[in-house]
Formats: sequence, structure tokens, C-alpha cells
Amino acid sequence: MALLASWRFDRVTAFILGPSTAIMYNPGMSSTTTGEAAIERSAAVPSYLTLLLFYVPLGFSGLMMTLDQPVVNAVLNRFPNPNTSVAALSVAFSLALVYEATHISMIDVSTALSTDRAVFGMLRRFYLALAAGLFVVASLIALTPLFDLIVLGLMNQAPEVAAAARPAAIVFLLWPIPIGWRRLHQGALIKHGQTKPVGAGGIVRLASLALGLLFFGWLGTSVFTIEPAAIAVLAMLVSVTAEAAAVHGWTARILNSVPETIPGKKIPIYGELWHFIFPLSATSVMSTLAQPLLRAGIASAAVAWAATGGSVVGVASYQVAWSVAFLVFGPTLSMTQASIAWTGSPDPAVRERGPRVLVGVGIGLAALMALVTFTPLARWVFSTLIDAPDETAAMSATVARWLIPMPVLHSVSFMLRGKLIARREPRVVRRAQLVDLIAIFLFIQLATNPVSPLPALLHGVPAAPLAAIAYDLMLCVDITMLLIGLRLIRVR
Repeated sequence: MALLASWRFDRVTAFILGPSTAIMYNPGMSSTTTGEAAIERSAAVPSYLTLLLFYVPLGFSGLMMTLDQPVVNAVLNRFPNPNTSVAALSVAFSLALVYEATHISMIDVSTALSTDRAVFGMLRRFYLALAAGLFVVASLIALTPLFDLIVLGLMNQAPEVAAAARPAAIVFLLWPIPIGWRRLHQGALIKHGQTKPVGAGGIVRLASLALGLLFFGWLGTSVFTIEPAAIAVLAMLVSVTAEAAAVHGWTARILNSVPETIPGKKIPIYGELWHFIFPLSATSVMSTLAQPLLRAGIASAAVAWAATGGSVVGVASYQVAWSVAFLVFGPTLSMTQASIAWTGSPDPAVRERGPRVLVGVGIGLAALMALVTFTPLARWVFSTLIDAPDETAAMSATVARWLIPMPVLHSVSFMLRGKLIARREPRVVRRAQLVDLIAIFLFIQLATNPVSPLPALLHGVPAAPLAAIAYDLMLCVDITMLLIGLRLIRVR
């Protein structure tokens, strides 16, 4: 049986990795063999279809990542007090994203730097030390009175939401570690032209999520009493761990064909790695701070405007709408890595056509978002599929319509970020993200501060759409800052 299982795993692995693994490194080629180099071996002038096929597994991986939220929201809406459970998951998730952010940035670092096994080994050791430190910091938030200070005070959430969010936040402490490990290895795969395993990992993740929800749903209702939001997070933890294990195994096989070191190429020291990683990590942290800010803005606006539905329905509606929008723009989440690979290509056709492919994908996803939200599909998605309460479902559809531009804006933003990271300019990306965060804060203050005329004008209006509008405006600011930074680099 063991031999049969091993044979089956080898067959599946061979299918996923494909025949190109045998030519991952050729001493006669450039020392920086990348995804675009693999493309160039198959065609002198890669077509748009060739570039799209290179990107499809990356986009599929992003899609699988975004399925987490609509799936768990659909499950939570079948528990008692669904609005409280969904809002609690939203709050815990937004906090978890903040200390997950540095882990997420490892894929950009690995895609840019993993040229050989020695450098990749340094990145893995660096990440393990970083992950340990981040775990301690996150624990200080989830396990101490700081949690109530942030959730009840700064985020202005209802007491029942805060109480339900704490168990979920505690489980979320472990969640970023397998994500960072998986993304570190995915970056190495992309760097060396292997995108199929990245997409295959998404299938492992989704299947594990379904099994985890079934098991922990049974355990938390029939054996023990577990807060529904925590049940969802336990299943999410199982899913990302399974995906990380699968991607780790596939990457190990790929790296067997990569040289230990590249002659004449200097191996960076840990200090140099830190100077490259820190701006990207700070960028990710600031990016994820946007969601807690937006949820706090909804709660504040609900009070300032005497908004329809109050803060609980407002936060729950935004969470449901965001989960659907997040699913639609999920394929854009890997665009930064594709842009890094394509920007470093010596082929001008790749550098010219790659950005067009990414923006084209964004336009197609925006059209899909419009189809979902402006047709009878909206009622089926929010009321039937996700099974949200009637008031929450109606408000979620309204919020989702404001998020239609998001896939296009994200595709442009991620493409520009990839260009800057490939040029070793992560500080420009960090500066743009800082301006984004300031813009969101100012917009929320303008909409909720009693001194401003807007609260009186918006009296009685639902608060959840505020977050969607603010997010779209933030992306416009982000694109503007990135374009300015890229132009300044070109004229140096």
C-alpha cells in the first residue's frame, strides 16, 4: 500500500510539475533563469496567449485564496446569530491580516531574489526568525487587554461582536505561519518558471477547507461548544497548512535542478536581505491596516449618521460584499509576482505585452462583477448561496456595486508594484502605501467628524457603502503615487 501511495503521489507530482522541470537550469543560459526565460525558450516572441497561460495558474491560485471568505460566510450564516458571527470573523480576520502582512510579502521577496539554492536557503532561515518574532507580537494583541482596547475602543465594535471575535483571533495566531512558508516557496517556483504547482496548491487548499469545515462544524456543535467564528478559522488554518505542505514538496523537487550558487554572483548578507524585505513588509502591513480602518469607519458612520441597520448589520454587510468582491478580484492577487518576472525579461515583447495581459484580466473581472451585482444573480448570490439575512443581503448587493472598479484598479496597481520591485525600488512602493493609508483615514474623518457637513447630509444613509467608496479612492491614490515614483526612477 505504501508503494502504491508513493507511486500515485509521484504520478500526480509529475503531472503538476510537467516536463519543463528537466530544463529549469541550463549553464549556457543567463544566470537569472526566470519564468519569462522559460517562456522565451518556447517562443522567440511570446504571444499574448503564451503570457496568459503562464499567468493562469497564478490567477487560479489567487482565486482559490479568495474562496475562503465566501465559503466560510455561507457556513456561518447557517449558525444562530449569523450577523454577529460574520461580523466577528470580519473583525478577527482584519486584525489577523495585519500581522499576516509580513508573511505575505515573502512571495515578492522570493520571486525577486531566489536565483539559487544558497540564496533561497538564506531566505528560509530569515523567514523562520521573522515568523517567531511576529508570533510573539500577535500574541500580545490577542491574549491581553490590548484586544478589547483595539476592538471595543479603536474599532468601535459592539460588545457581542468583540466577544465572539476573540476566540477567532486566538486561533488566527497560527494562521500566518503556513501562509508565509507557502508563499516563500511559491516565489521560488515563479522565479524558475513553474507556475502550475502554484495553481495546484489552490486545489489542495479548497478541498482541505471543505473537510475542515465539516469536521470542526461537527466538533463544535456536537462534541464541544465552539464559537462559530472560531470554527471557521480552525478550518482555514487546516486548509493553508495542507497547501503549504504540498507546495513545499513540489518546490523541493524543482530546486534539485537549480544550482547551489551561481558563479560570479554575490550572495547577499542578512543585512542586505533586511533592507530589501523591510519596505515590502511595511507595505503589506500598511495595506492590511486599511481593512480594520474601513470597518471602524463603518461603525463610526453608523453612529454619526444614525445609519440604517446600525453598526452590526453594516459591518456584516460589508464583510459579505467584500467576500464576493474578493473572490472576483482574487485572480489579480498574483499579478505583482507576474509583473516582477516579466519586468526582468530581456525580451522587450514580454515587457511590453505582460502589463497589457494583466490589465485585460482586470477589465474582464470588473465586467463579471457588474454582471453579478446588476442582475438577478445578486439576489441568488447574497440571499440563496451565502444565505445572508434579508436586510444584510440587500445592503451587501449595494456595497458590491461600488466595488465593481476594484479589479481594474488592482490590476494596474499590482502591475506597477511589480515593475518597481523588479527594479529594486521597494521604498517607492512603501511610500505609496503610506499615502494610501493617510487618504483612507482622512476620508473617514471627513465622512464621520461632527465638524464636517457630511454627517448631516448623510443622516439615515447605510454606512457600509462608505467603506467601498473609500477603498476605490484609495486605489486611485495608490496608482497615482506609483506612476509618479516610476517616472522619477526612469528620469534618473
